[in-house]
Amino acid sequence: MSAPARRRPLIAFEQSACNEDSTHASALRNTLALAQRCEQAGYHRFWVSEHHNNPAIVGSAPEILLGALSVLTSRMRIGAAGVLLPFYAPFKVAEQFSVLEALAPGRIDLGLGRSPGGDGRSFNALNPGASGDREEFEQKIRELMCWLRGETPAVQADVAGLKVLPRNPGCAQPWLLATSVAGAESAASLGLPLCFNYSAEQSVGCVEQAFAAYRQAFRPGSLGAQPYTAVMVWALAADTDEHARYLFGPRALWRTRLDDGVRAPLVTPAQAQAHSFTAAQRERIAQQMQPNLVGTPQDVMARLHQLADRVQADEIGITCWTHAPQDRIRSFELLAAAHGL
Repeated sequence: MSAPARRRPLIAFEQSACNEDSTHASALRNTLALAQRCEQAGYHRFWVSEHHNNPAIVGSAPEILLGALSVLTSRMRIGAAGVLLPFYAPFKVAEQFSVLEALAPGRIDLGLGRSPGGDGRSFNALNPGASGDREEFEQKIRELMCWLRGETPAVQADVAGLKVLPRNPGCAQPWLLATSVAGAESAASLGLPLCFNYSAEQSVGCVEQAFAAYRQAFRPGSLGAQPYTAVMVWALAADTDEHARYLFGPRALWRTRLDDGVRAPLVTPAQAQAHSFTAAQRERIAQQMQPNLVGTPQDVMARLHQLADRVQADEIGITCWTHAPQDRIRSFELLAAAHGL
């Protein structure tokens, strides 16, 4: 008999999926409802994302959603996964997350990402004339960590005496989000916990290498004394494998449309099932079924643990989209139960 799976903490990662029959406001309210259900189910963290100009996932301001979540939840950690720091001044981000820390002491995570979070137009509108250069990104993180600790960054000597308010006994815990070996090495050099997105297309084939590089290069810092990791996976569970694949249909169709430059809300599973896919699109969907785990809760959770064991991740993150919010809630609850929470 094989040894029982290690019971790692679970992270629910929510992207505020929106369907064509609903409003963007409803999608955001569904995120709040999901957070409450995930807390009841025993999730350790609930993170919300930042995306722009994408009608299928409309969470564009995680710091605002977190303000609501600080009131609607009481036990689990809540955070951003992540704030796209190339767009913002580190001082302002430190202020925002100091406010959140004051509202929910000891429960705030600050995931940081370098992704554009949308198309090129979004990037230009949010940060005209700037770049997503990795060296600049890392420098911004160093500045941010100084502000969070109540220090003035050395490169900001002209603002000596400036303080991030409110001051709190503790501060938000930064994480670095990555989809590449280089991103994992950035987390290591900064002494930060790493959350690696296994299901991102740019992550294919490099997950083991990224985790190994992170551990090898890790340098302890003021906000991370030792390597700590999470692996994030797109995972959808239902009572039967057939029903899970049926619910995955809208996500699969959305992905094939995105390949053609179409950004649209999610259609119903019935519409996706009735869609006439080309042979190339069917092959594309089959490729999606590799990094996106779809099936019964027992099967999906077993595969999640196999992946986490392989890379020695400390926590498992789960995200999924469904057309109907109740199917998304059901998936998170089924996986929590299969995990033994």
